[in-house]
Amino acid sequence: MLIDCDPGIDDAIALLLAFTVPEALHVTAVTAVAGNVPLETTSRNALRVRGLAARPEVPVFAGCPRPLVAQPYFASEVHGADGLGGVPLPGESGGLAAQHGVDAIIEQLAAHPGLSIAAVGPLTNVAVALVKRPDIADRIGKLVIMGGGLAFGNVTPAAEFNIFVDPEAARTVIEAGLRPVLVPLDATHRAPVTAHAIEELAACGDGVAPEAGAMLRAYHGNVGIERPGAYVHDAMALAVLIWPELFDIRPARLSVVTDSGPERGRTVADFASREPNAEVVVELDADAFLNRLFERLRSFPR
Repeated sequence: MLIDCDPGIDDAIALLLAFTVPEALHVTAVTAVAGNVPLETTSRNALRVRGLAARPEVPVFAGCPRPLVAQPYFASEVHGADGLGGVPLPGESGGLAAQHGVDAIIEQLAAHPGLSIAAVGPLTNVAVALVKRPDIADRIGKLVIMGGGLAFGNVTPAAEFNIFVDPEAARTVIEAGLRPVLVPLDATHRAPVTAHAIEELAACGDGVAPEAGAMLRAYHGNVGIERPGAYVHDAMALAVLIWPELFDIRPARLSVVTDSGPERGRTVADFASREPNAEVVVELDADAFLNRLFERLRSFPR
């Protein structure tokens, strides 16, 4: 599988989860996109997490540095200036692959027909790849997107971050006939990692738990509003591929608002449509998801 991401703390947790389950996910490449922090930082962070996971054989590619239309919008106040909460990690394990991330997506799909993609950042890279080579749509096995908020947003009342950053890209991907699986805020907010659980993880000396716990501690503390815990949005998207039995997924017709104004970036889901174009996670076993995630982080060999 290919992971398209914008690390970002929750992206880092998602990458670590993916690397801990080689029996379920064979990660062939990671592509970085501008999102939580600028592209230079997201790319470097993907290398840092790859180093922590000791997976130097997985190539990392830098993709698009800005959205299709809008000005760049970052969330460094949430993830820290370095994107990983200032948590010290091993140095970058080698450098970036020379190829552009968009071309890497195209070539990975050419080499691996049926390849699944987990897109857990703004959808710019995936959208540009589909516009550049529409034929690759037939080669994508499953596309899981972390994005959107059906009942609420987290950047504006209407919009979730990944969709808000590049709604034109999101619309392009959703309208490409791929029938993606959407993991919206409505699902990820059902599984908060409590402050107590974060401290237990950080205090654990096993696997990559100490680093994961330290990043989640920073993530939880940086938000600056009262909430029940840290949300591991992107790890849930990976979990849909690893443990599908934990999720209730229903067909819907999705659309994205790209007009200017307060509704920009809103994701709309019509569950009554007779012409669904996506699947949406609506329920999950939150306890089982978090327990399995923590177990993987604790047991990962260093």
